[in-house]
Amino acid sequence: MFSAKHRPQSFLSKNLNCRFARSLLWFFLIVILVGASTIYISLYLSLRDKDSVGIVDSLTDSVVVALDQFGVPTITAGSRLDGYRALGYMTARDRMFQMDLLRRRGSGRLAEIFGEFMISVDTEQRVLGFESVAREVVERLPINQREVLEAYAEGVNSAIDGMIVAPFEFLLLGYRPERWRIEDSLLVVLSMFQEQSNSEEGERMLSVMEQALPAEVYKFLTPMTDQYTQAVLGEGKFSADDYPVPIEPLITLLKQTRLLEKQTNIIQPYRMRAASNAWAVAGSKTRDGRAILANDMHTTISVPNLWYRCHLKIGDIEVAGVNLPGTPLIIAGSSRHLAWGMTALVADVLDLIKLEINPENHDEYLTSEGWKPFKVRHEIIQVKGGSQHELDVKTTVWGPVALKPLLNQSVAIRWTALDPISINIGLIDIYEVETLEEGIAIINDTGGPPLNAILADHTGRVGWTTMGRIPLRLGFDGTASRSWSDGSVDWVGYISPQQLPRVIDPSEGFVVNANNRSMDQNYPFTVGHAFSNGYRAYRITERLHEMDLINENEMFQLQLDTQVGVYEFYRDVALSVLNANLLSKRPELLEMRNYLEQWDGYANDNSQGLAMLIQFRMALAKDLLEPIFHSCRILDKKFEYDWAHIDIPLQALLREKNLALLLNQDQLRYSDWDTFLLTVLEQTEQKLMNKHSAQSLAELTWSKVNIADYVHPLSQGVPGAASFLNLSRDSLPGCDFCIRVNDESFGATERLIISPGQWQDGILHIPGGQSGHPLSEHYKDQYRYWVNGQSIPFVSESYRRYLSLMPAVRYHNDQ
Repeated sequence: MFSAKHRPQSFLSKNLNCRFARSLLWFFLIVILVGASTIYISLYLSLRDKDSVGIVDSLTDSVVVALDQFGVPTITAGSRLDGYRALGYMTARDRMFQMDLLRRRGSGRLAEIFGEFMISVDTEQRVLGFESVAREVVERLPINQREVLEAYAEGVNSAIDGMIVAPFEFLLLGYRPERWRIEDSLLVVLSMFQEQSNSEEGERMLSVMEQALPAEVYKFLTPMTDQYTQAVLGEGKFSADDYPVPIEPLITLLKQTRLLEKQTNIIQPYRMRAASNAWAVAGSKTRDGRAILANDMHTTISVPNLWYRCHLKIGDIEVAGVNLPGTPLIIAGSSRHLAWGMTALVADVLDLIKLEINPENHDEYLTSEGWKPFKVRHEIIQVKGGSQHELDVKTTVWGPVALKPLLNQSVAIRWTALDPISINIGLIDIYEVETLEEGIAIINDTGGPPLNAILADHTGRVGWTTMGRIPLRLGFDGTASRSWSDGSVDWVGYISPQQLPRVIDPSEGFVVNANNRSMDQNYPFTVGHAFSNGYRAYRITERLHEMDLINENEMFQLQLDTQVGVYEFYRDVALSVLNANLLSKRPELLEMRNYLEQWDGYANDNSQGLAMLIQFRMALAKDLLEPIFHSCRILDKKFEYDWAHIDIPLQALLREKNLALLLNQDQLRYSDWDTFLLTVLEQTEQKLMNKHSAQSLAELTWSKVNIADYVHPLSQGVPGAASFLNLSRDSLPGCDFCIRVNDESFGATERLIISPGQWQDGILHIPGGQSGHPLSEHYKDQYRYWVNGQSIPFVSESYRRYLSLMPAVRYHNDQ
């Protein structure tokens, strides 16, 4: 108790403290409100949705842009170049930060805006030297392509000039976008090239395996095809049933191998490979004789979405589809005469060249012409905050020297992306052609990432071919690294456009590609090695054989197909172990058997069993295959095995059930294969339930496991911004081997169904929306359609508002 004389002072102090606390609280609330208001006002001022007029200095005449309910622009221009100026303006207006990131990634300039943690990424890009490649490409481009890039850049720069307040990302990071150069569009192309075709890691993997493993084991672990691909191409039966297991070399290898520690991560779990689907049905398969194209391209999904929807009316030209922001290219779409869609080709267009260094002068390397000095390119990486990071990049006659050695030897990178001859924007010419043959010729002559192209024309015809330069190799096949020093190993040019593979008007009435091998075994040139698993192509082909009188909606429903037969084998393996004899001894395992038996063969929201089968497959791969790679890890501490046809050797081992192999791999812990398989099943069950905090397996429907996590690149750096910037975390039907490819960060970045000349029945949607601005009504407005598998019209003739783009002189005269 305080004495009486202390009470007044105590009371006064208490009141003063309360008043001060309240004042301080109000002060902080006002600061927060002012700060929030400032942020909101800045955000609002950078929003361009309500603009009715835009100034594009270089326009020769006014351009009308009509915007539909999703903010998709229909651009009507009197001239070709004005149309591309308007496209550049509209794309920059909606996606400027995305465009800036793409060019910065290509040129290695991310540390300028993000800081030191991006130096390693920038360093890798500076070694490649895309900036100098882009400059050389510009010098080589045909005049018509250069004019288009210049017009596009003029439109982008007019949008930048018209920004009263820069988009919010620039405000947060504290910089304004630099003016757009024509080289920047090529840097965007090169960024996509890198995304689609950088096979450096694959060659590193095979080079290590070739040196570390017996030849029979190396061949066993690297099958070049699978049963689904064989079936699609009609090349005869191929399966793990007929696949020989090199038992004695494996036993010898495993005896020499000390047991690996668990969780070595040589085999990566559930990793998505390149994935896209495209097919076209000819008039003989449709209700009214029209050809119909379907394309859903798959990449990492982020916010905003990779593609930008657009519709161009330029004189006599009319084209619509999805545009790659930062370029004038409509990668997938349709004119009134021809439709086209793309998938990754999975071609081998990169080689790592072993360098023989002069022991008396380490600044020289050996070529067929003798010792040559390395050239050195000095790079300076600007870092946010004012510091710099400098590096010297060594280059050879073949390409730059890679940052990482291979098997303790320096290697140079020879890659079509680094050859200016291999890059152009010739795809723009496809907008104007009328026949299938003309379209195929343009695709074949277009430089850029190696892609499959599926085409359909307005007369009911369909075809498949490839895009991009494919090297002709001398003295080797490109799978593993070689020295080129004596001239016996080299590239001797590229497959000519006329000799690229193609299929036109097939008798079955359709063409299909889902990243699988589409050239048959008689094709005379090597395009690639391990193309993607053929199951998706097999399933599409199977369904198209069954279908007749097809329309656009049926094609759309096929894009949403979730059957996944790849896991049937692993379900059968599991159920063979969980048999009646075992259940009589261990009745608690009945829940596991019921869970697996209830799998319906699909990856739908309510599918049971699939979550466990996926993890069971990967656990088997790790337990059975990882010990084989111990000698690879000795040579390369970061070695990983990532092979498209991993199921062939894995299933062969599971069918062989050779006890000697199993015993050597697991220190004699298992008396038989059933004991081993049951152990793996139980461990898989426990890990799965722990991960998802489940009380029973029945809770683990596919909807509880496959959850979207599509994020804005800045959402993690701004407290509380995730719910504002990111897309909602929805459960997703589909999986890695489904036609409907979906996982937490990867999936269809567009779904397109179109018949050239019959656009009124076409379908196109994207995950997210047109705008990259979070206050825009078009930031997320297509996402719900995408998640729910609902169609949106390919183009709309119903517009909500109009934007008039005018040259500055006319605008000021009108004022």
